Amino acid sequence: MFGKKMRAFAMGFFNWGIYFGYGMAFALGNYVTEADINGLGWRWCYWIMGAPAILFAFILFFSVKEPEKKQTQILEGSDYEPVELLPLKSRVGSTLKMFFTSPVMIFLLLGASIRHSASFCWSYNSQIYFQQYYPGADIGLWMALDSIVGGTFGIIIGGILSDRLAAKFGIKTRLWVLVGSQLIAGALACGTLSTAPPYAFVYLLFTYFFAEMWFGVLFTVLVEFFPAAMRTTAIAIFIFIINNIGGNAPLIVPPIREALDLQKSLYITYAGFYGLSSFFFLLAQIAFIRSKPNMDDPGQQQAIRGIEIKTLKKM
Repeated sequence: MFGKKMRAFAMGFFNWGIYFGYGMAFALGNYVTEADINGLGWRWCYWIMGAPAILFAFILFFSVKEPEKKQTQILEGSDYEPVELLPLKSRVGSTLKMFFTSPVMIFLLLGASIRHSASFCWSYNSQIYFQQYYPGADIGLWMALDSIVGGTFGIIIGGILSDRLAAKFGIKTRLWVLVGSQLIAGALACGTLSTAPPYAFVYLLFTYFFAEMWFGVLFTVLVEFFPAAMRTTAIAIFIFIINNIGGNAPLIVPPIREALDLQKSLYITYAGFYGLSSFFFLLAQIAFIRSKPNMDDPGQQQAIRGIEIKTLKKM
């Protein structure tokens, strides 16, 4: 639907809801729970946020129609099998092969898993951190503002920057946005952990701004890396892996906390993981430059996709 000039921007805009939802969780979770409406406490948080979702679900159901599926060929005039008819086993097998034989994908997967782990470690411990070290801080207001404002602007600016770099220098430059943004985010996260409110929340605002540049750019790289026949399968596998690694990452915080303390454990698993992800994104960028053909060349795009579709048909 979107060309390469707006692809990362579109990916970022589509994911805006993540930051609104995350930010509202702090606002409602703190203020509504404390209000204890009718003695029902935290339950009102779910009802307040769930009601609009039900309303929009009805609006979506009655106003949006499923596009008609068409069997289109990858290459015009070719005898290659349409994407929709490729066997599931072939798609999954070839996609996994590309994941674990391509240095670009290996480093990108490692970087994304570590970056996702940083988010989960901070999300599960941020409220506890401020309550433990700075009791009385207005966590609900600041965390909501920081995540919504910093996150939404960051993911959009990251997408725009990535699209402009790709348009001017080629799509291989998209990964530099990941390298730079996560390195800066790691440094700013150290500022969040080393200062007291309100300065900690100011650092956190800019931390979110740079940290969240990664999401739309990352999936744009995946879309442009894999041929159409593997694209949705590749994204599904990628999300499955990073969510399972990132979702379990907070389990490493308690033992580090016991050995050191909560603040030092977050220096490692929050700020440190941002910096470490930047390193792996850098390795992915170097591998991409050295091994990936010029995907901006239509002739090479056609040749690569033709070879990959033939490989799929033989499996």
